[in-house]
Amino acid sequence: RRMAAAAWIAAGMLELWRAPSNVEWCEAKTHAYLHSEHVAEFWNTVSNSAFLVAGALGLRRALHLRLPWAFAYCDAMLLVVGLGSMLFHARRNYIGELLDELPMSAMAAGYFLCINDLHWLTSLPTRVATHGIVFTVVGCGWVCYVVLHIYEMFTVTFTLQILVVALISLKAVPELGGSFCPSRWLWWAFFAAVMTGKGLWEFERFLHRRGGCPAAASDPRFWLHPAWHVLAATAHTFWMRYASALVLRQQGREGGG
Repeated sequence: RRMAAAAWIAAGMLELWRAPSNVEWCEAKTHAYLHSEHVAEFWNTVSNSAFLVAGALGLRRALHLRLPWAFAYCDAMLLVVGLGSMLFHARRNYIGELLDELPMSAMAAGYFLCINDLHWLTSLPTRVATHGIVFTVVGCGWVCYVVLHIYEMFTVTFTLQILVVALISLKAVPELGGSFCPSRWLWWAFFAAVMTGKGLWEFERFLHRRGGCPAAASDPRFWLHPAWHVLAATAHTFWMRYASALVLRQQGREGGG
């Protein structure tokens, strides 16, 4: 029975490895396997190193400052996201896509844990309802996405996760000041980075839908997706620094570098 189960799992993994991804990016459309027969999207793959650098530095900082375990978890998940995204863009297969997207959603779930007890919505007993509602909606979105293979279901689900935790964190620790007080500059830096990156991401999807993917790397639009990777890693770093500053303030510790 164990051998049969192992064979069934191996067959399933092989099927996922061979299955194509649900989405195609411009580099795959115009420059597929240009630099290597093993890497479909060279620059989209290499640019994921931004996630690895941000994740490693963030994990080191979280451990050094002895932040709550959720911070180390989120930065560790960012490392997984980087590796999964590398596989996704290199091989353009379904298992690579899942290893990119599932950790993103798991990381976003960790963001909620980072701001526990910093806002009334993330404090007991309300926290149970907040987490229950958000995680249930996310779970349903993921089940539908995996079953129906509709890429937009993932993007909507992930965007919802980020939007909710971002808005709650902006109002966290009210004694810090209003939304636009100088002490919240890291949140606004996060907002600027993520919105700029999202704009570039959407512009690339627009070009792909219209058949307007750039034909040459000398075209600035060729670098839209690598730029998204860098800006997403930057946004993660800004938000984690912001959330950790809130936690350190609550603990009576300031700074943290």
